[in-house]
This record gives sequence, structure tokens and C-alpha cells, in this order.
Amino acid sequence: MAAVFGFGLAQAANPLTTDFYSADAAALVYNDSLFIFAGHDEQGPEGANNKFFLMNDWHVMVTDDMENYHDYGAVLSYKTFKWADASAFAGHCEYRNGKFYWYVAVHHASIKQDEGFAIGVAVADHPSGPWKDAIGSALITDLTENDVKLNIDPAIFYDGDDIWLYWGSWSAGRRVKLKENMIELASKPEDIGIKDFFEAPWMHKFRGNYYFSYASGYPSTTNYSMAPTINGPWTQKGVINAKEDNSETNHQAIFKYMGHWYFMHHGANSPGGWTYRRSVNIDYLYYDRDGNVQKIVRTAGVDKVNNALVKDGGYRLTVSHSNLALQDDGDMVVQQTADETADNQLWVIAQGKTKRHYTLLNYGTKKYYCPSATLLDTVRTSATPCEIRIENASEKKGYFLFADYDDDYLGDILNISKDPGMPLITWVRTGTDNQKIQFNAAELPKDPESSSSDVVPNSSSSVILSGSEESSNCENSSDENCKTGLRLKVEKPSMNYDMSAGIVRLEKDSHWTIFTLNGNVVQCGFGSRIALKSMPKGTYLVRVGRETLKIVTP
Repeated sequence: MAAVFGFGLAQAANPLTTDFYSADAAALVYNDSLFIFAGHDEQGPEGANNKFFLMNDWHVMVTDDMENYHDYGAVLSYKTFKWADASAFAGHCEYRNGKFYWYVAVHHASIKQDEGFAIGVAVADHPSGPWKDAIGSALITDLTENDVKLNIDPAIFYDGDDIWLYWGSWSAGRRVKLKENMIELASKPEDIGIKDFFEAPWMHKFRGNYYFSYASGYPSTTNYSMAPTINGPWTQKGVINAKEDNSETNHQAIFKYMGHWYFMHHGANSPGGWTYRRSVNIDYLYYDRDGNVQKIVRTAGVDKVNNALVKDGGYRLTVSHSNLALQDDGDMVVQQTADETADNQLWVIAQGKTKRHYTLLNYGTKKYYCPSATLLDTVRTSATPCEIRIENASEKKGYFLFADYDDDYLGDILNISKDPGMPLITWVRTGTDNQKIQFNAAELPKDPESSSSDVVPNSSSSVILSGSEESSNCENSSDENCKTGLRLKVEKPSMNYDMSAGIVRLEKDSHWTIFTLNGNVVQCGFGSRIALKSMPKGTYLVRVGRETLKIVTP
């Protein structure tokens, strides 16, 4: 179901709104919110005498979760610019120097050497406005040196300290540097040099490469070219978005928000829509391992995401596609049949040094989740802390565990397998459910070292054992286990220590972990027998599920 916007909250799908016809949208991520700056199509139903764009103002919408949107309404009009007389065409907003600068194409009231369109700049303290003319005159007009015949579709791109303005139509594109004040030209306009360009320029950067996307041909597809530098050389890569149904134009914005890359475009897919009554849509954008943009798959809408930071604490992690648990098998992370008593399926998350970065510690092995940034490497654990970026992929499906956030590499169950024991590897983000990890809150057992007494973790059968209690209990006992190892007081003990054989026998095959008294992991494994003969002399804690046995090796 499409959104019904109005001046409040709405549930969104594609198209984003059916409350008004929207087009030429640009995106800006600011303070973890996504702002959408969209034109407003006001043309009537399709007819013989109204085949032109009727656009008088722009709307701003905002979301924190890709589902609930707030429409601030028509916050900017061509009438904001005293020198303009019509047409609120495509624009692009960016933040700089504590202000928001919105570059828009409007029709100039007095300067008309070609088509009479000009680019103006509005400024505000917030995307909702109030907006005012930042210059008092146009930034680009028909009189600008080396302009194009149709000066529309402005797009801003930051490349380090350089501020670039791109614009153009009718197969002629230009770019020019802006001064730091955002309202003056710092260079002469120059040809962008893209052969299949028609209009709607958009620039972004990924894995060190530059991506220039644009409408190509008319009716238009969305194509892109790729280069190692902002100055080229450009390689044409072809179509990524096919011609829109019932819409001759094709105008895109490509942006990253909360771990996803998105592709925003317009079509005529609202009731009553046609070429001059368009609607904004958002779909996912993916790259292959070589950084090529995959063709856009149009959908009914993207998933809702959870913008909130993950809370510190204990979690059991479940892979969304298989419903199997993430487990540390010693130094490799695998999916395994869920076992709520298995400590190596229990993970402790803590905020990292920077926002949305965390450490993920396995409670059972006391090792950290430390993925490689190399594709196809298995995800391993390490005694040394590693910070990873975690973003919600889908409120229903779970989180992405990024190995390299900038390069879009993350944890992925190999071959989308549902088999227990299959490892987690590093792969490119594909959006499939084998990359989405559900965080299920779990109570952490009390650490053995958290008291001067021997505190056995979190169990109704757990007891606090003191040295004096151990002596008195064993004083007249012939039980070998009592003299050399202190067992939990449980109704049905599941562990038995045979000191002479150097073996701990378990009641059944189980996941087990051996700790030092300081809480450091010595060994972990699975089975019904734990061989101890190779262990150095000392005192240890053997943990199986929620039960712990204190042993002394000779």
C-alpha cells in the first residue's frame, strides 16, 4: 500500500506518497535522518493540451526508519526567488557551514537567451525552512559562460575540500567548482565529457571510484559511467534502471543510509499518473565484488529499519534465513543448531569508540568477533578486541555485521546454506537473508571472577562456594571429586571428574568450556568427555550449559 502523506506521519511503500504527485527527488542524510527534497507535479489528467510539466513548489519529507515519513509540506516555491517567474524543477540540497543550501532550477523572469532556465540557491537553518534566496540573483543563467541551452537538474558533490556543481539537459552537461560560501563560482564551467548523457546528473563515490549516473536518451533510462578520478577517464557501464512505465523521464538519486545503498527514482505508478504526474519510489542498490552497480529491481518498497543504537548486553544471534545460531567454534564463527545452554552461542555487545561501532564478545570463548575485510575469508574470533559496524538491515529480519562498512563487505553464511556448521564468511552486501542477523536479548550469567568467593553463573541450582565450606564438606568424605574438584550442588549432576584418568565425563554430548579462575577461556568443545591430561597443573572451572564444576589438575 502506498503512503498517504499529508502533513504528518504515513506508512510508506512504493510510491512513497499518493497524496501528491512527486518527482525529481534528491536525498540528504543528516543526523541519522533521511531528508527527501522532491518536486511537485500539478498537471491534470492526461489530455491533448496539457503535455507539459506544471510545477510550482517543492516538498521536504523526512524519515528515520524508511517506513514512517513526515511531510513538511511545500516549504519552497519558485516565488521565493524574486527574479523567477515560473517552474519549480529538479533540485539538490546539501549541508555546509551550519546551513542547508538548496540548488533548484526555475524559469528566469528576464534573462532568456536560450530556454530561459536558471539555477538559484535557497538557504535555511533546517530542511523544513524557512527558506530564503541565498544570493538575490541566479547562480547560473543563459548568460553564464559555457552554459547549456537548458540549465536544469543541479546536483552538488563534495570531493574532499572541493565543491562541485553539476547540471544540464538535452545531451549537454556541465560542472563548475563553487567557493566555500556555496553561492559563488570558483571556476569556469566545463563539459562533463559523458557521451550518452541526456540530463539528471548525480555523482557519488564508492571504494575509491567515482560513479556518475544520469538519464540517457528520451524516453530515458538511467545509465552510469565509472572513473578512478573525478576527472576521468570515464568508462560507460550501461543501463541500471530501465525506462519507467508511463513516464518519459527518469531522474535518480543514489545514497547510503543506515547500512543500505538506495536508489531513488520517479515513475508514473500512482493512480492517475502519467508522464507529467509522477511519483517518487525507493529501491535497493547493490554492487558486485568488482564494484559494478547491479541493475535496479523495482519492488513494492524497502524494509523498515530500526534506527536505534544496539543496547549493550547479552544476545543470542540467529541467522535470519536458517534460524540457526551464530556460534564460536574456537576461532571460527559458524551457524549451528540453537542451544540456549551453550555459552559459545552467547554474545556480549558493547558500544565502541565511535557511534554505531561495537565490540562483539563471545561469552563462552572470551574471544571477539573479528571479520576479515577480504572477500571469501571466514569470519574468525580473536583474543584482541575488534570494533565492527552494526546496522539494522530490516526491523523484522535483523542486522548487518559489517566487515568493512565503506566497501559494503559484511558477514554472509556461505552459499546461503541452511546446514548446521556452515561458516560465516565476508562477502559483498546482497541483501539476502543469510546476511541478516537477529539479536535476541539474553541474560548474562554472573562471571566467576565477580566475587571473592567462587560464584557459579546464573542458575537456580548455582551456589556460592567458599573455601571453608569446601573443607568441611570434604573432611570426612571418600569422594574423589570432593577432594580434588568441587562440583555444583544440583539434584542431577551432569559432570563427573575422574582425576586419575584426567577426564571429565558429561552426562551427554554437550558444548563445554574450561576457564581459568580469572575467567579466561582455556579450551572449549563438544562431546561427552573432556580430556585434561595435557593441561598445566592448576585450578579451573568447567562449564556446561548453566552448570560449573571446579577442578584441580595434578
